[in-house]
Amino acid sequence: MQQLLSRALLRLVVGVSLVLLLVVSDGPDQFVASLVHGPDTFYGIEAANKDHTSLRLLKRVVPGADNFSEKEGEPPVYKAYRKESNGDQTLIGYAFVTPDVPPEPVGYNGPIDTLVGIDLEGNITGVKVVYYKESLRYTIGDFFSWGFEEQFVGKTGADRFQVDSDLDGIARATISAKAMARGVRKALRVVKQAYID
Repeated sequence: MQQLLSRALLRLVVGVSLVLLLVVSDGPDQFVASLVHGPDTFYGIEAANKDHTSLRLLKRVVPGADNFSEKEGEPPVYKAYRKESNGDQTLIGYAFVTPDVPPEPVGYNGPIDTLVGIDLEGNITGVKVVYYKESLRYTIGDFFSWGFEEQFVGKTGADRFQVDSDLDGIARATISAKAMARGVRKALRVVKQAYID
């Protein structure tokens, strides 16, 4: 009898604790992200500032960069630098987030903020979706991380970015995939014109 009461009390304490954590952690998806990725993450991403970027993410989209400037210019970009053996820094590319080039791409349930890296010729070196809210994430997970982002590497502003043509789509997330592709294409063209052409 005492063992049954102990188990019941333990279940009650665990249940109440989980409910409190859900309330404090901004909903079930953020709660799961905190459990899986740690408490300092936002939907599985270590965000360092209001546009959901961090040094780790910037380095991911501009491979070979050692450091980045603060966001500057119009449209705003992070300048990517490689440190040379003599200590000098060489500009190797740019990183930018799509909402900085209006209109912001909107998927099925809301905006899709994407961090994009390019080299000095305007070729995409990396893409990472840094923020989006989709109801489908609750059932199938982070569908943008299933290889969709990698398809953008090497594309230029001259490419069409057409889902199901030169980009493979995401089953059950076509609207969001197309919105993300449009946002990357538009932002890339504007940034390339402002900083490279």
